[in-house]
Amino acid sequence: MKDKVKGIAIGLVVGSLISSSAAIAASSIKIDVVFQQVKYMIDGVQKPSTDAAITYKGQLYVPLKDVTKALGKELNYDSKNSTAWIGKKPGSFKYLSDISYARLDAPSESYIDFNQNYNREKIQIASNVYQKGINFNTNYFNGSIESIDYNLNGQYKKFTAFVGIDDKTKNSPDTVSFKFIGDDNELLTVTDVKGGNNPIPVSVDLTGVLKLRVIVEKQGDSFTSIYASLADGKLFQ
Repeated sequence: MKDKVKGIAIGLVVGSLISSSAAIAASSIKIDVVFQQVKYMIDGVQKPSTDAAITYKGQLYVPLKDVTKALGKELNYDSKNSTAWIGKKPGSFKYLSDISYARLDAPSESYIDFNQNYNREKIQIASNVYQKGINFNTNYFNGSIESIDYNLNGQYKKFTAFVGIDDKTKNSPDTVSFKFIGDDNELLTVTDVKGGNNPIPVSVDLTGVLKLRVIVEKQGDSFTSIYASLADGKLFQ
């Protein structure tokens, strides 16, 4: 496509070309341009082309969204700060409960639920409600242990969450402990987690960790189940 368009304001090209005579920032000029089709070759592999490219003073201008798509990267534009983010933004995360686990171990009459407790209600710790999380319904016996493994393959730098007892079993006299293991190394342990107490924030350094294991162990002889909650768990890249 080579339709000549007059009066295009050339400025910072982010996401798409501007095809009007509106001013861009403080240093816009009006020029005559010709749109042209450009083929993207990334490491010798052809990617979808764009028909919205222009050449001006020997420089090729193409939509940034097309380039990032061809590279398989994400594009986020912060208009307030006039900043284009290509790839992952610092602080971007995934919820642990939303990714596939590698292995789950739970003894008889113990259960693990995702984003809800055993009663299919939202996880709630000391009246704090969470949309995301993992709920460990430990069985009746002292020393009952449940665990869940995730293959992280060194992709994440940090894990944060809140641990506590779901309000559904807040009156249990028993307590639980949470242990976070990275590649067979103990990273963090939180003990004596009791119902009715405020959620406890945790932060775990995952730099270089290939496999993360979360272990929950019950302490007490009341012969009642207790819902141990790992709430709002986030993996940061």
